[in-house]
Amino acid sequence: MFGLGILAPLFAVAGIVGASIPLILHLLNRERARRLVFGTIRFIQMSHQTNVRRHKLKRLLLLLMRILMLALLGFAFARPFFAEAPVIAQKTGGKRNAIVILDTSYSMQYEGVFENAKKAGIEILDGLDATDAACLILSSDNARVVAPLGSEFSHIRAALNDAEATYKPTDYLDALQTADEILASIPIGEKQIYVIADMQKRGWENFIETDKLNSDVQIQFIDVHPEQPHNFAITGLNVPPVILKEQQASYLVARVRNFSSEAVENLPVRLFVDGNMIHTVQLDIEPDDLADAAFRIDFQDEATHTGWVELPEDALGVDNKRYFTLQSLRSIKVHAVRDEPRTQNPSRNVYGQTLETFFMRMALTAGRDAVPIDFTESSSVPSTAILNRTDVLVLANVAQLSSEEAGRVVAYVAAGGGLIVTVGGNIDPDVYEQRLGGEIGLMPCNFVRPVGDAFDRQQFRVLATVKYEHPIFAPFKEPNHGDFGKARFYRIFQAVPTGTNATVIAAYDDGSPALFEKSYGSLGRVLCFTSTIDREWNDLPIRAVYLPFLHESIKYLALKDAETLPDYRVGDYVELKVSDTEDEVITENREVAIFNPNNVETRLGRSKDIVRTAENTGQGGVLYTDTAIPGIYSIHRSGAEVPDYFVVNVDTTESDLAARDVEELTSMLKGAADELVEDKPTAELVAQYNEDVERNQNVWIYLMFAVFALAITEMFLANRF
Repeated sequence: MFGLGILAPLFAVAGIVGASIPLILHLLNRERARRLVFGTIRFIQMSHQTNVRRHKLKRLLLLLMRILMLALLGFAFARPFFAEAPVIAQKTGGKRNAIVILDTSYSMQYEGVFENAKKAGIEILDGLDATDAACLILSSDNARVVAPLGSEFSHIRAALNDAEATYKPTDYLDALQTADEILASIPIGEKQIYVIADMQKRGWENFIETDKLNSDVQIQFIDVHPEQPHNFAITGLNVPPVILKEQQASYLVARVRNFSSEAVENLPVRLFVDGNMIHTVQLDIEPDDLADAAFRIDFQDEATHTGWVELPEDALGVDNKRYFTLQSLRSIKVHAVRDEPRTQNPSRNVYGQTLETFFMRMALTAGRDAVPIDFTESSSVPSTAILNRTDVLVLANVAQLSSEEAGRVVAYVAAGGGLIVTVGGNIDPDVYEQRLGGEIGLMPCNFVRPVGDAFDRQQFRVLATVKYEHPIFAPFKEPNHGDFGKARFYRIFQAVPTGTNATVIAAYDDGSPALFEKSYGSLGRVLCFTSTIDREWNDLPIRAVYLPFLHESIKYLALKDAETLPDYRVGDYVELKVSDTEDEVITENREVAIFNPNNVETRLGRSKDIVRTAENTGQGGVLYTDTAIPGIYSIHRSGAEVPDYFVVNVDTTESDLAARDVEELTSMLKGAADELVEDKPTAELVAQYNEDVERNQNVWIYLMFAVFALAITEMFLANRF
């Protein structure tokens, strides 16, 4: 059956009040005559009574017409309508609940796409009735409800017009789940989801078989994907650090991908460093293929440089730039900590062999063609000021560490320093577990006990397992490039890994770990070698692989190239080191300002986007969260002569514009359960319902005709009698 609805109830109330006015006036103005009996006018009285009855009937009819006119007039202005069509009266509840999901990922910045998407959203709103409800969700890698479900369409239109495409990738799962949850809370009414997007394949990768909509939810896709997209993108950079004294040339390599179906020739790829264009390389790339552009880089000063690699503008310009920071160093600074010598000869220990740092010092400072290394040593952990100027710290068979020394080591590694721990006869496992392990979590392993006899040269272990894919061992992968299996290890420290991010990258023939690695903090790394770095427990220092092995280990810890620096993506949190010491308190005298690529400043402590954190950074660390745009960010600290930099790039998996089929997506989201619902309105019934609702809202026109007809009749009757 039909259900009657009213758009403006106040007018209906006004009509009822107005309709009562004629009745009230009639009752107030009613005259009561006194009854006097005259016998001589009896026949006249009989004739008069007949006229009175006729006039009374006329007045009553006019009163009813006036009441009806006022009531109908108020009811017409109230805009009545029939809320339901008979064919689906029990299935829709009389209204539509429409949720519009607008894709704002950076692929929507393709020329003209986002403008078309917003127009499609406006058209959906224009097709809704005043009694319907709508909601707007903006979707990139997460969902954001900008206009809750309601009938304030003006707010939704304003939000649609103000919407902007972001620099984030696509993930439709969160938006669809959010929409489904909103509609699940609605007891009656049609439930519709409109997805306005380019249907990019990448956005559907997180869906699994169970990610289906509720059976009473209808979904419609508005595909704004360009018909034949052409896009080129810089998908990666290999940015090595530059050692000024190193004889080998340094090359920056940019990887360029052709995501279109046509080949390109002589595509110019330009390198900018510190704002200046340095080189241009031209590439030929086949369809759906990639190519590398190599740029030789030379510097004369020791500094941190910023730059980017750039492609010519195309329909999607977001991925045509990729930013980087680059170090140019005169040398790598290594500081070794070892115990005081225990004999008169400082170069020899109680075993008659050289001290731990002797072979290391000779290996790291030998050769003109090797990476220049500035090697220093001491018998205790140096001050924080010295550690801040150190690239790699070595703890070589150090017996004791005070809590203050251990704290400086932890803060140094957490801030991005490299640490090498080697064992020997002085090691106390409990000290390392208490000072650097446990809840602190710096050590990649816990020492158990030493095994083997350093004096028995007939019993030994050899390195049997080496991960040659690791950067330290990669140079030794090819034949005749070094054999670690020739070194003999007479005594080792058995150890077990700690934590999930501690890995074994080399092991002995009995399975015991030889070399552990662990990441710590934002950039820090720790290597732990379970034998001595000198000849006390092994003969590795006299093998040919010793020198290059040490050099590769030092370079791996000290030099942060494109693979070791964090690849910050748009939206990532960036962990920053604010203070130079572990116990410094940030005050008004210690100002830190961060400038984004648009030169917008954020002051530490004055922005809600920055929060203090001590997690894996020591004291004085912060998390910077305002990374909404790609580019170069600078960090300015009071008292510092030069700023620090970090870069944020887009996720180039979004650059592949290949799209999914709409029918396939509809089938994937609705599922078989949707087909078992018997009472679900069909598309034809829904269309019929929408037409009926539109037609039934024209009732007010007929009411106005009735008011007009009553007014004409009332005037005729009032003047006729």
